[in-house]
Amino acid sequence: MEYPCPACGFMTFDEPSGSYNLCAVCNWEDDGVQLRFPTMRGGANGENLFEYQQEVLKNLPLSVKEAKGYRRDEQWCPITLDNCQNAEGMPQSGCEYFDSIDAEEPKYYWRA
Repeated sequence: MEYPCPACGFMTFDEPSGSYNLCAVCNWEDDGVQLRFPTMRGGANGENLFEYQQEVLKNLPLSVKEAKGYRRDEQWCPITLDNCQNAEGMPQSGCEYFDSIDAEEPKYYWRA
């Protein structure tokens, strides 16, 4: 089964979100905590998901449906600021980050 990268939307992962695999299209490390909290810095990636997506979209706009042999999830869309409003429970320290890794299964915001 294929799973989408939350940063670019391409179906590059063979495990659900939180696998910590690298996306073959945009190089995002699949961090489930950063998917739950898209404005959080300090996870597996240097930038937060919201900022990273903005950079990815400069090279891979929504009109691009295939890249490096991977197809883009038809339902995927970029994060909006409305998707980033829930900061309740956002980790504030390294310990809180590690405690939150298995706290709940991350859900794809565009499928909510």
